[in-house]
Amino acid sequence: MRATVLFILLLVSGPVARAAESATPASTSVPADSVIETLKVQREEIKAPKHESLRFLKDHRVFVRSQLDRLRTQVTREHTNGVQILDARYLKLKEMSAAIAAAQDTIGGEQARAAQQSLLSSVTELGKLEASLDLMDSLLVDERARLLWLEKDFVGHQETALVIVIRGLTGQGLPTGIAIAEENEVTHVTLSDADRASLARGGIAQIFHEFVEPRTHALQVKLEGGAWDTRPASVVTLDAPRDRLTFLELDLSNALTLSSLNTRVWYR
Repeated sequence: MRATVLFILLLVSGPVARAAESATPASTSVPADSVIETLKVQREEIKAPKHESLRFLKDHRVFVRSQLDRLRTQVTREHTNGVQILDARYLKLKEMSAAIAAAQDTIGGEQARAAQQSLLSSVTELGKLEASLDLMDSLLVDERARLLWLEKDFVGHQETALVIVIRGLTGQGLPTGIAIAEENEVTHVTLSDADRASLARGGIAQIFHEFVEPRTHALQVKLEGGAWDTRPASVVTLDAPRDRLTFLELDLSNALTLSSLNTRVWYR
């Protein structure tokens, strides 16, 4: 195809070259009625064939078929000659491998289930612990409220008091002091000169005046000094009402001869 195009170009270029040589020079005038013809030479465009491989296959289909037949024959021959009898041990090993894999999956599932149950039990125990802590908090709140009430009741304005007076002794037989004990707390009272003078005239003397708890009290009264040291202590029981002033009178006129003291209680 290219040779043909070159041959055509050579044929056309010869007359054109001769016409150019015999042409009138540029200075020669050209007649007005003359016509100038222009010849344009282009190279023929060569288009590439579409699907050249398909054309090759079509032209050589017999050869391609023969090669495919040879390939099928070779593959068949190789498979036929390569067949061997499998050892039963390989199959057993395959079954054992599958059983091991299944056992591992089972163990993994059991471990995951055990971990989940442990987590659930831990969460349950945490819930129980939280409930116990909430109960303890509520009990502490109640206890705090009770303590505040008790503190307000006992530390606030206290009006429950006990006053102890003595009478009935005259002359020189007066004790030097009196010991008043309650629940291992002992209070020693020493009679003053004014107390002795009041008792000598047949009056009374106040020996104790303190705030006490509003409850039943058991007092142990022991007279001290001289012959009074040999006399055992006397137990006096009395009730102290709330916000009341309780008076306890000890009559010592027959204290040396009687086993217990004569007492009298009144309230204000």
